[in-house]
Amino acid sequence: MELRRTEKSRRQIKSSEGEFIWELKNSYELSPKLSEQILITAKESLIRDYHLKEGQIELTVIGLEERSGKLIEKMQKKKVRLTVDNGLEDIETKKEYGRIGLREIKIQRLTEEAIEQGGILSQEDISKYLSISIRTVKRDISKIKQRGIEVVTRGYLHNIGRGQTHKVKINGMYLDGKTYSEIKLTARHSSGAIKRYLESFTKVLMAQSKGIYEGKAISAVTGISEGLVKQYLALIRESKKDKTRSENLENLIKRNSYREGVKKTAKSYSEPQAAMMGGF
Repeated sequence: MELRRTEKSRRQIKSSEGEFIWELKNSYELSPKLSEQILITAKESLIRDYHLKEGQIELTVIGLEERSGKLIEKMQKKKVRLTVDNGLEDIETKKEYGRIGLREIKIQRLTEEAIEQGGILSQEDISKYLSISIRTVKRDISKIKQRGIEVVTRGYLHNIGRGQTHKVKINGMYLDGKTYSEIKLTARHSSGAIKRYLESFTKVLMAQSKGIYEGKAISAVTGISEGLVKQYLALIRESKKDKTRSENLENLIKRNSYREGVKKTAKSYSEPQAAMMGGF
């Protein structure tokens, strides 16, 4: 346990993540746990498509729509950004699920990030960028699929609709009424990751509830990739056919509409106060 704490401390000291967390804890007197949650939110919301994050690589892969039978030189290519190392979150995942569990999550993350950007990885690609054998890749993918989560690589059907990626699977379990603990047990993801996936799904749901239906438009207002928006829209359509899921969709909309109302009330209250004080 002490060794794991030391590993985490070293990572915090040596990275920009650690610098950010240090500032939150020391300059703003926030708790370590809250500081780490703010870091995760900041990474998702502020650092989107403009710069490579620490732990990311940029590479060219085969386009998602390309089938077998053509020379690779003649296939459409896509430049994608993949997260090989997700910093402190990967350390937490390793602590909770071990080295093999972390590796399985990395395989899901890499393949889905590529798909969301219009590309697709081969098992050889995964082997190369995770520094593991193809035999290990095949074994890990088989174990992931046994949990009902699809891993789409070249050489298999590209149709995402025939299976569920881990983000869709996790949100689907939430809509089924599963608790965070039950979802963690099945999907083997951290609570922070589960919360983040639910938040991104909710953004798509709320955009649709506001009358934005086109995938490209939803992607533009939420900052979520078109590929993932497409998957979430399909999940919403299917969930509306089920009573429990439909009710939970409505609950998500009501809960987030209430939050928006609270924010607007707080803003309208603060503006007159600011005017009385001569502004800020």
